Amino acid sequence: MKRIIITAVLLITVLAGGITLLSQSSKTAPEEDLVPTPTVILPTVTEDVVVEVIPENGNKAITLKISGIPDKTQSIEYELTYVTGDGLPRGVLGEIKLDENEKEIIRDNIVLGTCSSGKCVYDLGVEKIDLSLKFNGDTVSVFQKSYNL
Repeated sequence: MKRIIITAVLLITVLAGGITLLSQSSKTAPEEDLVPTPTVILPTVTEDVVVEVIPENGNKAITLKISGIPDKTQSIEYELTYVTGDGLPRGVLGEIKLDENEKEIIRDNIVLGTCSSGKCVYDLGVEKIDLSLKFNGDTVSVFQKSYNL
């Protein structure tokens, strides 16, 4: 009889402890007022800016030609995104530093793939490139366009 009573008391103690732990863990922290991060919308460049994407070497690389660069632009950040023939998303990031009041630049041999130690592995089957440019200077402006190769 003592065994049954001791077992019942232990069982009740374990159940009470489990219920207490569960009720404490289910209590949520007080809600905080979440303030969303504001999104900065940058102006687009004027129509004076002309951007050409010229495919090279069977679409294994491109030449980027930008003319009509806005005054006082110090650098241009670029981001190329594309999908390979195998359906894999890829991209290329870079920055072009400009001389004062430079109005035109040509950046050739931007490889669509990866290069290491002078050896390149090209992404094949690229048919379209999405290009984003950010012009940095006294003011900041952007350019975005898709190009078929």
